[in-house]
Amino acid sequence: MGAEQAIRAADASVEEGDPVRHLITVDEFLILDEAGAFENVGRVQLIDGEIFVMNAVHRPHAKAQAEILIAISLGVRKLKANLTAYAPVSTHLDDHSLPEPDVVVATIEDDRFVSRDSVRLAVEVSSSSLQFDLGRKARLYARTGVPEYWVVDVVARKIIRMAGPENETYAQRDEFAWGAPVPSATIPDLLVDTTALA
Repeated sequence: MGAEQAIRAADASVEEGDPVRHLITVDEFLILDEAGAFENVGRVQLIDGEIFVMNAVHRPHAKAQAEILIAISLGVRKLKANLTAYAPVSTHLDDHSLPEPDVVVATIEDDRFVSRDSVRLAVEVSSSSLQFDLGRKARLYARTGVPEYWVVDVVARKIIRMAGPENETYAQRDEFAWGAPVPSATIPDLLVDTTALA
C-alpha cells in the first residue's frame, strides 16, 4: 500500500481525488536538515511524518533536564550493564519519526542515532508541553514499543512513569513526587534518586 492509499485508509473523510498530506520520512527529514532547511527555525523533531518546532528551553526546564539526566546516569552506572543515558538524542523510532527525547536510556551501539530496538526508557521534561508529551509523544512511544516512558512535570513537580506499551497507550501509569526514589518499571534494579529535583 502506497502512502496516499494509507492516508486514505486511515482517514475516512479523505475522498478519492482530494489532496492528501505528504508524510515526511526520516531520510527526507535528514536531507532537509543537512541542506540547512531548519537553521533559522530552531529545534525541530519529526513525529509521525510531521515536522514540529519545539518550544524554547527555559531555565526551569533546563535545570530539571540536567538533574534528571545526572540522576538517571548515576543509577544506570550502578547497574554495570550495557546501557547508557543520552540527552537529548535523535531516536529513530520508525520510518516517519525521529524525535529527540530529553533523556534516553539505551543499549550502547555505534549507530548514528539511537534505534528503536535499543531504547529501554525515554524521558521528556515538560514545562509548557505537558499535553503534547502525555498525548502525541506518549502515543508515539507506545505504538513503536518503547517499553518505558517518563514525563517530568516541571509545574506539578512530579514524574509520571508509564510502562507496558499496548497499541498507542501504556497499561501502567504511576506518579512520583520530586524527591522520591523512582524505580524503573522495566529495567531491573534501576532506582533513580530524584532528591536534586526537589
